[in-house]
Amino acid sequence: MDWYSRAEDYDAWFSWDPAKEREFVLGASKRYGNARPRRIIEPMCGPGRLLRAMPGRAVGLDVNAAMLRISARTNPVFRADAAQFAVRGGSFDLAYNLIDSFRHLRSDEAAAGHLRCVAHALAPGSVYVLGLEVNGDIPGDVLRDEWTGERDGARVTGFVEGLGDADPDSRQETMRVVYAREGGPQREFFHTMRTYTRAQLEDLIDDEGSFEILAVTDRHLDLDQPIELSEIAGSAVLVLGR
Repeated sequence: MDWYSRAEDYDAWFSWDPAKEREFVLGASKRYGNARPRRIIEPMCGPGRLLRAMPGRAVGLDVNAAMLRISARTNPVFRADAAQFAVRGGSFDLAYNLIDSFRHLRSDEAAAGHLRCVAHALAPGSVYVLGLEVNGDIPGDVLRDEWTGERDGARVTGFVEGLGDADPDSRQETMRVVYAREGGPQREFFHTMRTYTRAQLEDLIDDEGSFEILAVTDRHLDLDQPIELSEIAGSAVLVLGR
């Protein structure tokens, strides 16, 4: 079992207030895409923490059935591989994915397929707000985030860290997840994710060709202070124009 299959624990742990992310995503759409998006899609939506905070018709997709059982309580969702999902072309006004899920697409082919699918789903002039870690070209710079979340009385504390074991050829990095639900045992899981340098990310977007980079910021989510992608260490958030 992987940690994503423990969806109730995941949902409690990732339960922080979605207001800032919601306002950023909608603000990016207003500034660079559709001012009033009514049809929104979140690929790799997980349990739907941000999905349920979105206006209009917000639809999620994920490959994990346990996650979808939670997100389906509040939103329409469907099960699909993010690298090859199909919806009616131009049927959404906005897409977003903020919590590094993009790096689960562990090849350039899968990542490019994902971008094509999202672009097909979006109406022309829409944006895709995409967040991921870009640490692949900083030796010794290892991701580690620790936090506590709580939902419906379930309190979960833990951390996620990269083990720093990626090499330039494989571009696969081992992630370690350790958490405990209050009153329960500590659990430990390992999984791999793809690494990106800033240049590799730019090349992927340019080569695939469905999107252009309209703006970049970091985890502070400030549209008024855009940052060059080449200057970001860690979390990058890209506003991609369709």
